Amino acid sequence: MKKAIIAIAALFIAFSAHAQFGIMGGLTSSSGNLESAIADAKTISQYHVGVTYKIGIGNMLAIQPALIYNVKGSTFGAAIEGSEAFNADFKTGFLELPVQVQLGFGIGSIARVYGFAEPFIGYAITNQVDGWPSEIGDQWEFVKSRLEYGVGLGAGVELFRHLQVSVKYFWNLGDLYNADLSFGSISKELLSTKCSGIAASVAFLF
Repeated sequence: MKKAIIAIAALFIAFSAHAQFGIMGGLTSSSGNLESAIADAKTISQYHVGVTYKIGIGNMLAIQPALIYNVKGSTFGAAIEGSEAFNADFKTGFLELPVQVQLGFGIGSIARVYGFAEPFIGYAITNQVDGWPSEIGDQWEFVKSRLEYGVGLGAGVELFRHLQVSVKYFWNLGDLYNADLSFGSISKELLSTKCSGIAASVAFLF
């Protein structure tokens, strides 16, 4: 028993020696390809910001959880009976917990290049809708579920062990917005979306 405790303690100390706390932020785009995401960057209002904690395991493997506020969304076409169609821009902010599993290799002491898989789970805490007629209802009314979950795949580079730059494509596997709703004289056909897209991040590790 004592040997097991000593082994666990030694492992914890070894991991702690390679652990780094950091702050991070970046842009989140609902575009499905990199070219469109870059074009959207000029006017994009979706973003993410938070803290992260990198645990290095050897020279190749690292686990990096984070706690972020992540704004995602999409534009929906809708219509009211007897009126012209309109577009509504949904921006929903999630308190999100992503966990990156990184696998990479070092280039001397200057850089580390890595790929990663990143499962995540989150909960919607804010919701803003621009262009939404007030007679339709509350902005939260068409959020089907505040809980989200999914996975991201991406790549990044770490410079001097303190600066990370990465890009990823993420798949949101939950149903955020209702697709078809009808209330009396108001009928809407909201385009179904998973709020999947591309995100670019910068992290500073201490």
